[in-house]
Amino acid sequence: MTTQSKSLRLADQLSSSPYAWPGGYPLYGVFHDGGACCPKCASAERKAIGTTTGTDGWQLVALQSNWEDPELFCDHCGTRIESAYAEPDQ
Repeated sequence: MTTQSKSLRLADQLSSSPYAWPGGYPLYGVFHDGGACCPKCASAERKAIGTTTGTDGWQLVALQSNWEDPELFCDHCGTRIESAYAEPDQ
């Protein structure tokens, strides 16, 4: 599987199913450099993710559940990524 096809497969999976099954835990994408990607950006930036060179910052390498980090934000758009067990400080 090529870098582009794996990255695009993860982006499509995240945009179509932003919650883990079973359990319903919120998911986010992990970029090659460790950055976070929300489901909306995975969908909106599908072309960039699907044509990644692997060194341009758009390579998705995994999907993770945000268990307890109330301060996890998408590195592209800056929105808070929902966590399963923690609420943000008000």
